[in-house]
Amino acid sequence: MVNNKEAYRTVDFDYWAHKETLSEQEKFLIETYLDRRGKTVEAGTAGGRIVLEMQKLGFTSLYGFDYVPEFVEQAKQRDSTNSISFAVEDATALNYDDGFFDQLVYLQQIICCIEDDLGRLSAFKEAYRTLRKGGTALFSFLNFDYRARKPAYLPYLIYIRILRQLGNSPWSLQYIPRLKLGGKLNFNALTDKQPYMYWYKLEEAYQSLKAANFEIVGVGSDFQLSQRKILPSWETVRLEPIQGMLYFICKK
Repeated sequence: MVNNKEAYRTVDFDYWAHKETLSEQEKFLIETYLDRRGKTVEAGTAGGRIVLEMQKLGFTSLYGFDYVPEFVEQAKQRDSTNSISFAVEDATALNYDDGFFDQLVYLQQIICCIEDDLGRLSAFKEAYRTLRKGGTALFSFLNFDYRARKPAYLPYLIYIRILRQLGNSPWSLQYIPRLKLGGKLNFNALTDKQPYMYWYKLEEAYQSLKAANFEIVGVGSDFQLSQRKILPSWETVRLEPIQGMLYFICKK
């Protein structure tokens, strides 16, 4: 049984260790909602892609953590200025002080990599704890409803549901095997092998953030961000097309 941490250390390492540039969605969120002077941490930094790009945008107090030590070493090597503070940390139990950061970047769907409910709950609580009062946090989530609606994926999800029913599997259908590893097709997904990613429903992601005491000030999907806009609540997003990833802008 291979979990996400082991996959990132091995077959998926090169793919994530060397990625570059921000997506249009990431760039829009970072430039629109974050202060370049604020003390900012990226969770699940991998090879440091996002914080290295933020450095180019003029952010001056940057931190990044990952639970894979090899990723942290790679990120340090890529930081030619040696000005970003990288550390080996687990999002479910952080060593940073309460209110240490002005801003949190929880993009790359890091919460979805955590394979159990309690672990994800702990990650939300730790994010809230380490953010200062009045600080800003950006989150992204894999979108289960969008995935389930896509004609190309629906037969696969039906197939996985049948496999799990026959095998009395305890896994919810929102735990979906990773269809690609290392940028290539993962054929083990055909037999429902781990690693799994957890795919959120829109209201569920909203309620999870609220349960951790975050104030949600903006919500959108890739569809909204492609138009460079964010809506004020999940209820208003439901009135529009919801496509691709889910994004939340939160305050403490």
